[in-house]
Amino acid sequence: MNLPMLVTPTYVDVIPSTKQKVEYRPFLVKEEKILLMALEGNDREEIIRTVEQIFNNCIKTEGIDFKNLASFDFEYLMLKLRSKSVGEVVELNFRHNEDDCGELNSVEVNLDDIEVKFNDDHKDTVMITDEVGVKMKYPTIVSIESIDLEEENNIKNVFDVFVNSIDYVFDKDNVYSDYSKEDLIEFLENLNQAQFDKISNFFETMPKLKHEIKFKCKKCEKEVTTEVQGLQSFFT
Repeated sequence: MNLPMLVTPTYVDVIPSTKQKVEYRPFLVKEEKILLMALEGNDREEIIRTVEQIFNNCIKTEGIDFKNLASFDFEYLMLKLRSKSVGEVVELNFRHNEDDCGELNSVEVNLDDIEVKFNDDHKDTVMITDEVGVKMKYPTIVSIESIDLEEENNIKNVFDVFVNSIDYVFDKDNVYSDYSKEDLIEFLENLNQAQFDKISNFFETMPKLKHEIKFKCKKCEKEVTTEVQGLQSFFT
């Protein structure tokens, strides 16, 4: 005798940066299982493959490719999938400052309260000089995950992120988009520190998935305010 098949509900939300409506369904127990297995294995390529499979299964709107989404848009949608799949309320642990009491506190957080925060001072066009500038694009989760975090030379990691996030270079006469990675690296290496900092500011001010959490420490009863940022902070 065949068991009855349950109907999976669908939900609608919007991509934070584009405001495009997206229809999605929660991920299922079998999908959560393979995701947890991938996370436990700590194999970056396997995690990416698993996330892609689950994302494609759950996103019902056509034309949404997680490889092309800004990292914060992807994090937001994955958080929504997790919220509708496992529950809106999660319990997060925060240790009070060691200078106070160092107590570990469990705090309930409603995932539906988490939003992508936008900075009014953020711009994706960066003028290096009065005549030369770069048009930036947001890093994707794939471009970030492709960075070798074990690389001893952290400068290489920084340059990889920068190179992956430059859409094109322009001056008063031309737009330059036909160049190699080596060309971009040479371009960046020939900037002075003030010019390099202008590009760094793009990443410092770009939208972020973050949330301010307030709680009373259960041991010393002081009011504590902390900020959590990034998908990993909420994906428990």
